[in-house]
Amino acid sequence: MRAVLVLAGKEVRSAFVTPLAYIVCAGFLLLSGFFFFTLLQGFNSHLSQAALLRDDCPNLNQWVVLPFLHALELTLLFLVPILTMRSVAEEKQQGTFELLVTSPITPLQIVLGKFLGVVSVAAVMLLFAFVFPLVLIVFSDPEIWPIFSGFLALALYTSAFLALGLAVSACTRSQTIAGVVTLVLLLVFYIIHAPAPKLGGRLAEVLNYLSPSNHVDLLFRGVITGVDIVYFLSVMLFGLFLAVRALEAQDWR
Repeated sequence: MRAVLVLAGKEVRSAFVTPLAYIVCAGFLLLSGFFFFTLLQGFNSHLSQAALLRDDCPNLNQWVVLPFLHALELTLLFLVPILTMRSVAEEKQQGTFELLVTSPITPLQIVLGKFLGVVSVAAVMLLFAFVFPLVLIVFSDPEIWPIFSGFLALALYTSAFLALGLAVSACTRSQTIAGVVTLVLLLVFYIIHAPAPKLGGRLAEVLNYLSPSNHVDLLFRGVITGVDIVYFLSVMLFGLFLAVRALEAQDWR
């Protein structure tokens, strides 16, 4: 366990030694702020119109919180490849991978250490983004539970995708290839349910189950089910398993 934590700490430090982590975190924070205040402005405009027309007040969660969570979901899909592309591929490029190979640690420990490192960076990003709905909680009256379950969904969603990205990074020496392949893989996952309505039957059920967007939707609305939790944990474990196997296949020791 100590080796895993040491590797995780090294991964976090190396991420913040270069400008990359700062750029990704700053970009995510700026985009989060843009989405939040744009949605809030739209809500306020609709609220003013509803007051003039004496209509029912718009729901804050439906107009701001839910679209904000979906916007973060899509943004993270594009940022995950940037976080994971250097995890193992960079070690191979710089020649430091051989040092890991000859050290008294196992492929599983390396993968877990790398994974905890990138998850820690992603957690910092999500904490920054949580500031915006926190403003709603302090100064307004949204439904609080969907906000917390929504960020739980984003944490699970991001962790699952980080594991897949780590597996891709473990298979190549090129950071660029790792990033591009991870992005393509995640995009396929994201839209895999699109043909389901036309296909119907069992195949449609399988495609709908494989789609992460279907699993985050209920969580974004405050509904936590075992099926959705198991899905993300399964994808995460599968990604970590593939990463371990990729390292073991590369003439370990």
